[in-house]
Amino acid sequence: MPNLSLRLPYVLYVALAGILVGVLVAPVFRADLEAANAEAAAARDAELQARHEAMHGTREVPAEGAPEVILTVEPDSMDGWNITLETANFRFTPEATGEAPEQGTGHAHLYVDARKVARLYGPHFHLPALSEGTHEISVTLAANDHAYYQVDGERIGARQTITQTVQAPMPMDMN
Repeated sequence: MPNLSLRLPYVLYVALAGILVGVLVAPVFRADLEAANAEAAAARDAELQARHEAMHGTREVPAEGAPEVILTVEPDSMDGWNITLETANFRFTPEATGEAPEQGTGHAHLYVDARKVARLYGPHFHLPALSEGTHEISVTLAANDHAYYQVDGERIGARQTITQTVQAPMPMDMN
């Protein structure tokens, strides 16, 4: 019995040291694991996006008379961003989406940091606030059958870079 009582504190010390090492080292491995998971998720998302894009195909149009788009992104007075598209040689036709293409008609695809976030069936869209930092907002024009309009192999679209800052919450008006 005396030998056991002398070993017990050492066993407790070793156990406590093991726990302490685990607590100190675990965050390092957790950060590596989270980074690897984020990288794998980004690769998976990119692959899904590429498949989605390839599924739509393209519609080559001559440069003369080709659809054109100008993208304006402005901060909303309450939150997020107001997006406005000005088009030439193009008309939004939400009622014909999925039908046979007609030159110069269709819808737009909206992207944030190269990730498609919405289809636009008209010239105005509200984008909720984004994570803090710099973001690229882009838009492409698509025909009714979802094929991307392009001239000389380049998609018809526009882009703008914005910087999202932290927005203070709006006070609620109870009147």
